[in-house]
Amino acid sequence: MTHLFALLAVAYLLAPLLFCLLVSVADTTNLETPFTTGRVSLRWYEEFFADPRWLAGLRNSVQIALLTVPLALVCGTTAALAFERCRFRGRTVVGALILTPLFVPPVVLGMQSLAFHQRIGLWGTPLSIAVAHSLWATPLVFTVMRASLAGVDPRLEPAARGLGASPLRAFALVTLPLILPGLVTSIFFAFIISLNEFIMALFLATPRTQTLPTLIWPQVRTNVTPVVAAASGVTILVTVGVLLIANRLMDLRKMVGAWQSE
Repeated sequence: MTHLFALLAVAYLLAPLLFCLLVSVADTTNLETPFTTGRVSLRWYEEFFADPRWLAGLRNSVQIALLTVPLALVCGTTAALAFERCRFRGRTVVGALILTPLFVPPVVLGMQSLAFHQRIGLWGTPLSIAVAHSLWATPLVFTVMRASLAGVDPRLEPAARGLGASPLRAFALVTLPLILPGLVTSIFFAFIISLNEFIMALFLATPRTQTLPTLIWPQVRTNVTPVVAAASGVTILVTVGVLLIANRLMDLRKMVGAWQSE
């Protein structure tokens, strides 16, 4: 019975994605699947990759995601290290404040980011959107890294320093390998969040910095065609590809760890 519920839950989550992918490969101008048309074609993906506007949106999305990753990783990991290694007054309040962006409507974050970035001259650049995306990614990185650091014995680094290692060397050789799974998870989380985020990007994007989701949105509202499904399919496939790479890296690390322990 449990397996049935799990299967139904997976089907419920994947059904919209599968439908979008099926529409994107149907040889018809309507929103139909190959099951109704009887024909499969990649014409809509060809049209997507032949359109400079779609390609620019995809390039901007990837560029902004790559900018978001280091911002979120540095801020989230540094905060997690401070929380796990230091005890200070107001620690609980500060922790709650770090998580606050996750519970604030993205419309509010986008509007405030727009006003602030216009004031400091950042608006209109890819970095502007990346900074906004890091508002969501940083709390997730913080949470993941706190969980990773909680599993590290706090006596290991002092022991390494006692053997002559500098603080930086002790961290790099002792702690870093132990929290590497958390770092890898955080990197891919931040990348995927930025790649798929829409609302804050809608506030901050200019014609030069439009992302793929912000290009899809007006098409959905005014003229839904299978090429929009192809654009959505590209986003889905990139996301799935990133998740598979992350899973593969984690499997490789487990294999190396098992080999080293033998």
